[in-house]
Amino acid sequence: MPATVRISETGRRLLAQLAREADTSMTVVLDAALEAYRRQRFLAKAAAAYDTLAEDPAAAAGYRREFNELDGTTADGLQPYAP
Repeated sequence: MPATVRISETGRRLLAQLAREADTSMTVVLDAALEAYRRQRFLAKAAAAYDTLAEDPAAAAGYRREFNELDGTTADGLQPYAP
């Protein structure tokens, strides 16, 4: 469902420029930018969680132990999932 979102004039100009350069619509560029931002935030949260884990030696050792136990599960003979 289409929606109206306020955007600064600077942002609109940049969005239009990027759309022209990519030879696509501003909607496509905006959707791609939002997806990239969502992924960036996800990875930043994951990095913060690993930093927190690293501050607790016992928890980090437990994580490494569990990781090593799971490491061999890829040799189960199944083909990797390919969407």
